[in-house]
Amino acid sequence: MTKALESYKQYLDRQPVSAHTRRNYLQRVKRYLDYLQNSIEGLQALSDEVERDFQMREFKAWLLTSGASPSTINSTLSAVDNFYLSRGMKQAKLKRLDLPRQAPRALERDEERRLLKELARVSLRNRAVVMVMLHAGLRISEVAGLNVGDVCLTARRGEILVRCGKGLKQRTIPINQDLREVLLKYLSSEGSREALEPLFISQKQNRLSMAAIDKIIRLLGAQACIELSAHDLRHHFITRLVRQGTDIVTVAELAGHARLETVRRYSLPTAEDKQKELEKLCGYAV
Repeated sequence: MTKALESYKQYLDRQPVSAHTRRNYLQRVKRYLDYLQNSIEGLQALSDEVERDFQMREFKAWLLTSGASPSTINSTLSAVDNFYLSRGMKQAKLKRLDLPRQAPRALERDEERRLLKELARVSLRNRAVVMVMLHAGLRISEVAGLNVGDVCLTARRGEILVRCGKGLKQRTIPINQDLREVLLKYLSSEGSREALEPLFISQKQNRLSMAAIDKIIRLLGAQACIELSAHDLRHHFITRLVRQGTDIVTVAELAGHARLETVRRYSLPTAEDKQKELEKLCGYAV
């Protein structure tokens, strides 16, 4: 099992995923491999798809009885699927658990205020990186892939071209005033740059990697006392659009979602919304 985990680690190192994702996948796959060690057929499950499907069903049941949440179980099974993909095997025939219907996490008003305060203290590059996700909703891979020529700016207008989004699709996103001002300052501070050069570069003048962007966001979140990820920034962008009444088709276009149902999730109540409504019932007890 140790060799299988090491082989998977080498596979992940070659994939365009963030350090956070790589770490989580490794932890989840290690848990699965540890589970296989407790069964006689465990080694066979590494190469036989029939045995693999049986063992994963048993593993899913074990996770349930261990008290793991549905979201944890689903994310663990996705990591295991990725592990088998690295071994040249097809995805297991295993149904995921239904998740509670509620909106993805977005920043609370106070969290947003603290984040913006910390943004004022960081470098122009890091501020621009975060603002592109917060005000344009780009995925972390899309931010890392931006070139200078993908940003078109004037004093009053601007847009970002995502050349290779999810599903290899292109989309153009208008830039609002706050993001436009930050990008103008950032590009002005960088001097003359060629259109095909990376928009965001490291101190060594290389393209800023997803791992580096992930680190920037998490460090900024820690400074603002928020558990923050790139997904949270993107979720916040979409949630704000939905809750201010933006047409769902427009939101889907801006976010790069192919399915409208994905966007509708953002209109669902959060756990905090439900709690607030229940608190309104207080005062009626006898």
